[in-house]
Amino acid sequence: MKHFPGSTKRQRNINLSGKSKPASSLIIAREERAKREAERQRLAAAIKIQSTYKGYIIRHSVRRDLRADWDRSVGFPGALPPASYSDDSLALLLFFCDIADTEDVYRLVFMISASNLDDEPSLLVGSTLTGNSRHRLLITRLSRILLAALPSINIHHAAAQTQVLRILSFLSHAITYLPSQADTAYFATITGLIGRGLITQISITSPSEARTAALAIILQSIVLPLQSAIGANQPLVYIDFAQVFLTTPSLDTDLFPVIPISLLRKLLDVRQLLEAATQLRIDRLASHTTLWLLSYLIAFVYDPELPVSSYFLALQNRISSHPSYRRADLMEPLDSRATCRLLAATLNPILDAYGRKIWKQSSILDKQRTRALPTKDQAGLSVGFEGHPNPPGFVQHQLGNLLETDFVSNLTYGIWNRTGLSSPTQLGRTRHAAQGFILHLLLYFPFLQQKLHNRLFLARSPDGVFLLAALYNQVQETQTFRNGATGFGSILDGLKLTYKKTGGTDPKSLEWTTILLFLDLYCFSSIVMDDEEFFTFEGRSLQSHQLRYLVDFLKNLAFVIYFEVSEIESQISDEPLAQISMKHNSAPLFNTRSDVAGISGVSLPWIRNLTIRILRSLHRRDSRQRFFPDDFWLMKEINTEGTEHLIAEEEARQQELERSDNIETSGSDSDTDDVAKPISASSSRRHSNKKHEKASRHSYLASITPRLGVIQNLPFLLPFRTRVSIFRDFIKLDQARRGSGDRDLWRLNQANTFQDQSGQKAKHHGIIHRNRILEDAYDEFYALGDGFKEPIQITFVDSFGAEEPGIDGGGILKEFLSCAVQELSRTDLVRGASFFTETEDHTLYPNPFLLDQMSWDFGKVENNITSNFQILTSRGAVDLLRRFEFLGRIIGKCMYEGILVEVVFADFFLLKWSKVMLGNDDVGLGVDDLKSFDRSLWKGLQALKHYDEQTIKELDLTFSIENILRVADSQAPNGYTQKIMLVDLKPGGSQIPVTPLNRLEYIHLVSKYKLAAQGKQQTNAFLKGLSSIISPRWLSMFNQSELQTLVGGNESPLDIDDLRKNTIYGGIYTIGDDEQEHETIKMFWRVLKRLRESDKRAILKFVTSVSRAPLLGFSSLNPRFSIRDAGSDSTRLPSTSTCVNLLKLPRYASETVLEEKLLYAANAGAGFDLS
Repeated sequence: MKHFPGSTKRQRNINLSGKSKPASSLIIAREERAKREAERQRLAAAIKIQSTYKGYIIRHSVRRDLRADWDRSVGFPGALPPASYSDDSLALLLFFCDIADTEDVYRLVFMISASNLDDEPSLLVGSTLTGNSRHRLLITRLSRILLAALPSINIHHAAAQTQVLRILSFLSHAITYLPSQADTAYFATITGLIGRGLITQISITSPSEARTAALAIILQSIVLPLQSAIGANQPLVYIDFAQVFLTTPSLDTDLFPVIPISLLRKLLDVRQLLEAATQLRIDRLASHTTLWLLSYLIAFVYDPELPVSSYFLALQNRISSHPSYRRADLMEPLDSRATCRLLAATLNPILDAYGRKIWKQSSILDKQRTRALPTKDQAGLSVGFEGHPNPPGFVQHQLGNLLETDFVSNLTYGIWNRTGLSSPTQLGRTRHAAQGFILHLLLYFPFLQQKLHNRLFLARSPDGVFLLAALYNQVQETQTFRNGATGFGSILDGLKLTYKKTGGTDPKSLEWTTILLFLDLYCFSSIVMDDEEFFTFEGRSLQSHQLRYLVDFLKNLAFVIYFEVSEIESQISDEPLAQISMKHNSAPLFNTRSDVAGISGVSLPWIRNLTIRILRSLHRRDSRQRFFPDDFWLMKEINTEGTEHLIAEEEARQQELERSDNIETSGSDSDTDDVAKPISASSSRRHSNKKHEKASRHSYLASITPRLGVIQNLPFLLPFRTRVSIFRDFIKLDQARRGSGDRDLWRLNQANTFQDQSGQKAKHHGIIHRNRILEDAYDEFYALGDGFKEPIQITFVDSFGAEEPGIDGGGILKEFLSCAVQELSRTDLVRGASFFTETEDHTLYPNPFLLDQMSWDFGKVENNITSNFQILTSRGAVDLLRRFEFLGRIIGKCMYEGILVEVVFADFFLLKWSKVMLGNDDVGLGVDDLKSFDRSLWKGLQALKHYDEQTIKELDLTFSIENILRVADSQAPNGYTQKIMLVDLKPGGSQIPVTPLNRLEYIHLVSKYKLAAQGKQQTNAFLKGLSSIISPRWLSMFNQSELQTLVGGNESPLDIDDLRKNTIYGGIYTIGDDEQEHETIKMFWRVLKRLRESDKRAILKFVTSVSRAPLLGFSSLNPRFSIRDAGSDSTRLPSTSTCVNLLKLPRYASETVLEEKLLYAANAGAGFDLS
């Protein structure tokens, strides 16, 4: 039994006897054995090293002796090699040859130099290269050794260049007998020499004649392996050539400037090359090499011919006269439609592979780069802001050249042509190949879009059918389009297809290729086609019934891409819909497919963008000139009933929810790290509740976010009243966020004099004189900035300097804003001009000439004033622009408070309210919008499009425009004089005449100047003020006519029945149990109903301060319209409390007296003295 000493530590064992234990002897024996084993290993290693070294010495000695014997037998080194060699000499050389030895490389060159460079080497003469003879095997081995030696030769010395040329000459001749040697290694070595600057060095160091001979050898080494191979070998050689040679990036700088691709085209079989390219393993190529292959193939077909020169003829003759060269059999010209179809079929899979590669690269880069500066990927390609790499200059040049040739017309011919094709299957194959190629060009190369869109837009068949119309006819024949116009199922099924499953050949994918190409081209046509052409419903313009069919399809497509995102993206993504929606609702960059509908390069955001742009364009035209019936745009499937406030909350809470998720995620991670912490039942329940809440939020986002996306991008699919309700909810949430409190309660408190005996003013209080409303308002409230949103209190001062007795419970605010808005078009006493000016239709827009007139004070007459920094930073200009900014705040305040004002803005100006401040900078404003600016100018520009050359010449127009200014002049009878300011529409425009060739550009520039450039500073200042009160995203829910309604209300007659239904009565006018109205009330409604519309509006304004009905009807008026008795004195006038929309109506004896008193009070303009 052992004794426990009280410690768990192991006790030390101390041996005092001095004797070793048996264990020590074992350790010593083990160490001695290890030493003996190490000694044996050292001895064995020494023997091996000695043996290896001895073998090396012996081999080296033998090789030295063999070299000496070989040198003596052939006379190396000597001035000239012998005329012929025996196979034994060749075998001996190959036995001891070491390409790392410079002398051995010299011996190889010496042996193959028995003949001139241009002649066939003596080693290759005779018929011994056929079959499996020893000589053939030796030549095969010699070729491989020579090929392996080329990369080690220093080409910067003239002697070395001669060696390289002799080797190339030998190899090009040998390969005519040994075509299997023309493999990827051969072409990789050739491109390596070219890339190292062989041609450049030869051009620098060689005289003219020698240079031509040297270049002929290099050309021969490229061409002979391809055009001497016969039978089954030739396609294989062309495949290796395309796989290696045509994927080399440096050929555009290292080869083609000296040996142009047009010369290679004459010597090679281009059709064989295109067919070989279809056999390549494209997936094994990097994205940048795929681009070079694409560009070289295009160049082989369409690179322009260079002028004939003796140099090019000499090179061509040297190759074509070679006995082994076999000329290509050219059955038809390269620019034929058959060659075009072959090129498209060749390039399509290359574009497919390129698209898949760059999508992966851009998805990775998007996570790391900012959008401020472009970056570079590993291939050295600068990455554009759209996520696609910008191709190198040569690639861009070749793709641009492709569009300058007949390629596009030949390609589009295959889309509508039915002749010359043996079967409907062949017709479909030809069409889809052409459509797929065009679609991929548009998808992957943004720099081509403008030019290619122009070519496609103008393309027409020989019988005059435009491509756009032909595409639509093919689209409406597809099952996808027919079913998609009436339901969602076929659209969803088609978009869920993946390229991996279909390979791009599924019938549904082919249908979607046709549909998407049409939508892309139609989107472009909607920009360039003006209303005059559109409303003809002929040619490129679709007929009205076709438009209805198209919009039905697009509405269903929009529904699917907003509400079925998870179904489509889940084909490759494991993320739930909520995460995709939160992160990528507006423009997904990550975790989004690049093969939607089974088409490589097509993403859901791209389809969404097309759909939105087309629907917006058509809706905008329909807003200008109706061609669809009422309620046609509404989509009942998008149900927002009962969710308006949730949609508004989503915009306000989305970012907060994302931050909350991030915090919880990091917190849960830290919890899992603390493994020692016990998990109680309560903490487990809390964790489960958190997960449930998080899942609920994701579910909430999944149901609300699509609706918010529709409202922000396609608001016209929802009823106007629904959007107004959401707009008001946006404002309520903003008020709550700012802590402004309940405004209605604030107004009631202001109206109740017993609740505030101290007379203390509100936080934002202003004293406004009736005769200078706008100036006082600017002085009192400009400094508030966006604080102008908060409740403000107004005290009016009349013309006698006395404060008006009204209590500002909201009515005085309405009066103030209404009066301030009326000042927009009044003449500014300081500047002698109004802030806003009128169109022919009496609609308002910012006066574009105010800054121009100010420029005369600086003596600036000839330059465009909008770009003059000195004027824009002057005190007067800064003050003017601040006033425009304040006017924008006033309009924003009216909308924020729900106060309708009597002002009508021009349509083109309203279009800028959401576009400019969202960063689009007047996108979409075109010649058709001039109708709302200057109808006479618009008519003149429309007529200019149809004038003949002589009429245009007589008009004597230039690319300039004249502005007539009214400048103050004390000596003039009227106090001002007119000055003409000439503005160039383009640099030197006053010297450029308008001709039939450039008149479309002139029309575009005039429209752009009038609608965007002229008065830009004033407009931007106004919109800056407006956006500080009302978010442009809120305004984007409405088109221009709806925005006007939002500001000024409905122009339709007042609905007196609706007003009567929503009126509250007080005092003895209160309706009793008999539900009968008081006799005075009955008289009031009879009088009001028979009055003129202007008198009705005057009375409504007298009571509510606004002459327009609320946008959502009188039921939304808050407080409700009220009538209370004011005694029985028939001599008294009616009075009002506009803050609570209350009419104090005496009990008049007759309708005549009631009408007289009511109209007098309503039109007296007594301010608030009758309150």
